[in-house]
Amino acid sequence: MKDLNPSGVFKGVHDIQVEERQSPGLDSNSIIIQVEKAGICGTDLHIYHEGLVPPGSVLGHEFCGGIIEIGNEVKGFKKGERVVVNPMINGTGLGLSPGGFARYVKIENPVKNSNIFTIPDSITSEKGALIEPFSVGLAGVNITKLEKEDSILVAGCGTIGLVTIAALKSKGYQQIIASDISEIRLELAKNLGAKFLFNPSKNGDLAEMIAKNFGEVDSLNYSGKLPKLNAVFECSGVGPVFRQMLDLLAPDGKMTVLAIYGKELEMDPNSIVYKRINLKGSLFYTSEDFLEAIELTQSGKVDLTPIISHQFPLEDLPKAFEIQADSSKSVKVIVASN
Repeated sequence: MKDLNPSGVFKGVHDIQVEERQSPGLDSNSIIIQVEKAGICGTDLHIYHEGLVPPGSVLGHEFCGGIIEIGNEVKGFKKGERVVVNPMINGTGLGLSPGGFARYVKIENPVKNSNIFTIPDSITSEKGALIEPFSVGLAGVNITKLEKEDSILVAGCGTIGLVTIAALKSKGYQQIIASDISEIRLELAKNLGAKFLFNPSKNGDLAEMIAKNFGEVDSLNYSGKLPKLNAVFECSGVGPVFRQMLDLLAPDGKMTVLAIYGKELEMDPNSIVYKRINLKGSLFYTSEDFLEAIELTQSGKVDLTPIISHQFPLEDLPKAFEIQADSSKSVKVIVASN
C-alpha cells in the first residue's frame, strides 16, 4: 500500500481539515481496513463543538470497509472480507486511535465478534455505516424490560431516536410514540415504526395526547392522575425534555437515557422515588447487540437507509460537519472515503 492516506483531522473546536497523512503501517497483530463509508455521529458533533479529544485526532467511529492487509499473527480473517468495527474496544475514532474519516484505518489486536465484525456483500456500504449506531439503539431496547402492551415514548428523533424506534419495531412493540420538533424526522419515525407522532411546537399538550390514546393511572403520592406512559427512551439530550419525561411516566415506569448532554441538569429526584421509576443509562453495546444489528440489517427486517439525508466525499468533510450540525437541514450525514 503505497498511496497516502487522506484523513479528516480534528484541529480544534469547529475546525476539521482533510490532510494527506502517511498510510498506516502493518504490524504482526493488526489489520488494515480500506474504508467505504462512515457516518457523522452525535458524539462527533460534541467533539466538534466542545473539543474533548486531542487536536490531531482522526474521528469517525461509525464505518464499514474491506480488509486489505493482515498481519502474520492475525487469525480468523481473510483479505477482502468486509467488516464493521466496535470502536469502544480500541477507541477507534474516539481520540484514542485514528478512525474512519480516512481512506485507511489500522486496527490493533483484531478479534472476530469482539472489536471486528464481518458483514456480507449483501449489506451495502451505507447500511454498513449504520450498524454501529443501530447497535446503540438495540442495546438500549435490550436492557429495558418491556412488555408487548407497553406504551413507549421515544423523545428526540435524531439518529439514535430513529434507530431505537426501528429496534422497538423489529421486536414487535406497537404502541410507540415519537416526539420531535422536526416534521421531517417525525415522518421518518412513522416509516420506521412509530404509531403516534407528537410535535411539541404545534401539537398541544403531550400528557393529554398520551392520556387520550392510552388512558390514565393513579399516581402513588395522592397527587391525582397520570397518563399511562410505561416507558421512555430519552434521545434528545435536552434538559427540560429529560425532566418532562420523568414527570410524565406512570408509576413503575421505565426510562432509558441514550442521549449525551452538553451541560449538567437540575432535576427533582423525588419523581423517581415517588413513582418507583426504573432509570437506566445506555451508551455501549455487547457483541450480541452488534450481531443482532447485522442480522436484522442483512435479513431486510430493518432498513435504516431512509435516515441518510446527505452524502459527501471525504474531501468535503468540513462541509459535511457543518450540515450535520444543523438539525434543520440534516438527519444523518454519510462520508464516502473512496
